[in-house]
Amino acid sequence: MKILFCKVSSMKYYRGVEEYNDIPYNGGKFVKENGYGYEEYNFDPINIEDEECLLGFVETKSNRGRKNELHIENIRGCEAFKNEDYVDGVLVIWCATRYTNRVSIVGWYKDARVYRMYQELDDDYNYRYFNIKAKKENCVLIPDNKRNKHIWDAPVPKTHTYGFGQALVWYAKEEKANNYLEKLIKNIEAYDDENIVNIDIEPIG
Repeated sequence: MKILFCKVSSMKYYRGVEEYNDIPYNGGKFVKENGYGYEEYNFDPINIEDEECLLGFVETKSNRGRKNELHIENIRGCEAFKNEDYVDGVLVIWCATRYTNRVSIVGWYKDARVYRMYQELDDDYNYRYFNIKAKKENCVLIPDNKRNKHIWDAPVPKTHTYGFGQALVWYAKEEKANNYLEKLIKNIEAYDDENIVNIDIEPIG
């Protein structure tokens, strides 16, 4: 299975900062200095060509003056995509460092399109950058008070000897991660709890 783990700021709704007083935390230097990150709308549905979609953003590193790039050829099964601009059919797992300082899974996009370079939405949301796109119907955001369950723990080397390092993406290609991935995919497929993406939330003010 094509699978990609992305780490972003911790938020409750991911539908904007000011609209819901949903202040991001544990998001790194940019978020700390500016009070927001481009991932703040990762679970804010938007209509694109008559289809409800989610546009996700994860920060990628620039390398020796080159533009920020997500190396899609490092995703399992995508080794042949070295010259492609995007790849489809990826299970994207969104993670965040919680107030407990544990890295937890907050939600996921199934059957997502993952872009190599940042994309920009050319309409009223022209400030919005993204590098992952999926249909709303394929996306889940776990309720904030249920993200600390151990089944949603995201791996880090300190506790699992694999997982997120300094980069905000993890390609999960280590063989020793296979058992973890198998259990996680089963938990995702069995998920029947509340999905915040489908809840109407009244903005503050």
